[in-house]
Formats: sequence, structure tokens, C-alpha cells
Amino acid sequence: MQKTRDYRYWRLPVIFTLLMLIFFSGAVAAQTLKLATIAPEGSSWMQQMREGAKNISDRTAGRVTIKLYGGGVQGTARQVQRKMRTGQLHGGAFTPGEMAAFQRDAGLYSLPMLFRNIREVEYVRERMDDELENRLEEAGFISFGFAGGGFAYFMSTQPLSSVEDFSGRKVWTPEGDKLSFAALEDLGIAPISMPITDVLTGLQTDLLDSVAVSPAGALVFQWHTRLKYLTDLPIAYLYAALIIDKKPFSRLSEADQAIVREEFEAVYARFDAEGDEENREAFDALLGTGLELVEPQSDQVPVWRASVLETHEEQAGKGELDAELYQQLTGLLDEFRSSGNGSSP
Repeated sequence: MQKTRDYRYWRLPVIFTLLMLIFFSGAVAAQTLKLATIAPEGSSWMQQMREGAKNISDRTAGRVTIKLYGGGVQGTARQVQRKMRTGQLHGGAFTPGEMAAFQRDAGLYSLPMLFRNIREVEYVRERMDDELENRLEEAGFISFGFAGGGFAYFMSTQPLSSVEDFSGRKVWTPEGDKLSFAALEDLGIAPISMPITDVLTGLQTDLLDSVAVSPAGALVFQWHTRLKYLTDLPIAYLYAALIIDKKPFSRLSEADQAIVREEFEAVYARFDAEGDEENREAFDALLGTGLELVEPQSDQVPVWRASVLETHEEQAGKGELDAELYQQLTGLLDEFRSSGNGSSP
């Protein structure tokens, strides 16, 4: 009898230990990824992201929860990046200039006046997207594909049709976008750098009077209410990416990582498929609100483009972007244009 009783008492701590291990292993397995964006609550972007987040929670049986902070409530891109470094946030949605903080060349496609039309963008992206995404991952960040948003155009309170028209203008450039800043400077423009979250205030207080932005962005952020003119010249291709720090992402099981990738890649594929069309519709909508279309002086466009492309070459030479990668991109553009698909300068 004594032997049986001893055996029973010996089993109790073992069972208790096993139960605790099971409990705590389950707790560790449940992970919350906190992601921030400036996209307004209620926007199509947020609705689709929340749908993707719900699918992830359902498919992982609650092991992975996605907490989304919309409307810029977590601050500017730099503030979000700082919070990612301290673990307060795990990721967010970023525009090209902001992506450079994670990987120098991630914003390559947005170099000013690089592309002339969306067909050129599609040709290059089919051949280079994987390379840029791989570079981000090698730098320690997970992305889920790029969501194209069409082209940015100059919008202003005064008509802009020549370089001379920019004299004295207060032109916005995104905070941290050194390449765009340099390109504008070489055109004789004195750009003003500030976070995207401060632009509307800048327009309202006359700190800014000109921006380069996508029509869709101008509508979503209500910048068009402070502007009067839209210059009919694509300035830069815009896109965004959802970027998550690889360290918290790697704490998910491989199966759960695959689910997160699958759901968010599907969301971003939809954004990408719809982005250019939505931007063109927004272009027409802006004209419907009363913005006046301005045609750039035709003899100036080749001069602008030549000056800006020379700046890009100089920046590549200084190591501000990967010279080999830039040459690969321009080589693809030459290839596309020489096939008869390209447009004239």
C-alpha cells in the first residue's frame, strides 16, 4: 500500500508540470501582430485589410491576431519605424520613400520621371518585383507584394507648365525621400520635406502650395480642397507595401506564416490590380471637383526628363541606390521602348 501511495504522490507533480507546459506552450503560440497605416478608417484599403486580418484569425483558430491602427494614429512613418524597433509595433504600410529606411532600393520604381506610362511599369515590374521583395527580406523584413497606385501629378494653387512657374513655389516632397528631393533640386525647385500626415495642414496654412500626389491620394486625404490646378504630366509611379519585421513574424509557426502570407498577398494583389484604374477614375473625379487641367509646355518635358535622369545617374554613382539594379531597370525600359511599345520623350 505504501508503495502505491508513493507512486501516486510522485505522479502529481509530473502531471502538474505537463499541464503547465501545455498551457504555456499554447500561450506562446498565440501571437498578435500590430500594424499601422495612414489609410483612413472606413476606406476601401482598411476594409480589405480588416477582412484579411479576420481570415487569418479564423484560419489559425485564433493563434494569430492582426491588430490594425488606421488613420495615422500611430504617427508619421518615422515614428512607426521607431516603434517597430522597440517592439511597440511590428509593421505597417509604407510608400516608396519610406521603404528606403528598411532597404535602400525598395523605392526604386518611384524615381521621378522614370516611367512614361503604365505599360512600361508593368513590363519592368514583371521582371524585377521578386528582386526588390527578396532584398527587403534579406534586410530582415517581410513584404507581401507591391500595390501600385498609378502615377503622381503636380497639383498646385498656381498653374505649373514650365520650370519657371516653379520659382517661389512651396513644393512638398515626402519626408525621407532623398532621391526625389535631389531630383527636384536639380530642376531648380526648392522642395519642402515633411511627413505625409502634415501635408493638409501645410496646405491650409500656406506652408505648401504645390504637391506631387496621385489623384486617388489627393481625394482620400482631401488635399484637393486646397488646390486649383493639375499639371497633365505623370511625375512618378506610386506604390505601397505592407512591411513586417521578420523577428516577430518568425515566431509564428511555419504553417501560420504561410497563412499570413497567403491572405495578405491576396489582399495586396487586389490592391495592385485595382490601383491604376482607381487612380485614373480619381483623375477624372478631380477635374469634376473644379481642378483645372494644365498642359506642360511640350518643349520643356524632354528637358525636365533629361535633367532628372541625369540626377538619378549621379545618385547611383554616389551609392544612394544600387547602380547595377538601376542599370537593370533602365535597360529593361530601353528594351521595351525599342520593341516599338514605348512612347516618345
